[in-house]
Amino acid sequence: MIILLFILSGALGFVFSLYRYESHHEEVVQQIETFHYPVLFVKQLTGDPHAGKKIFKQFCASCHGNPALIDINAPHIGDREAWKLRRKMGMKSLMEMTINGAGAMPARGGCFECSDAQLREAVHYMLNQSMLVHGE
Repeated sequence: MIILLFILSGALGFVFSLYRYESHHEEVVQQIETFHYPVLFVKQLTGDPHAGKKIFKQFCASCHGNPALIDINAPHIGDREAWKLRRKMGMKSLMEMTINGAGAMPARGGCFECSDAQLREAVHYMLNQSMLVHGE
């Protein structure tokens, strides 16, 4: 009887582990597919209407996220006042800062493989999330 209980318990444990594997398998595969391979990542963004958001999450959120993982006094997404000042600078100035780097931000925001148009989408995304873009 005890041996049967051990066998049954082992079999149930195995079946449960298979279920957990299958239920999380797709999520793990998705994480692996989106692992930080910049060239592959940028190629996947071609024609993607959510490219700005994805670039933000991969390259900008560490410092500009809310909360930021790295606190370097960068404007946080959703901080209306901080982004209002940047909005007044104009898109041309914001793009120059993004492309050339500013303060602790590296050139191109660290996305060296991103085109200028893709970087612009990321900047637009941050402005939109701060509810400041009107018709741009």
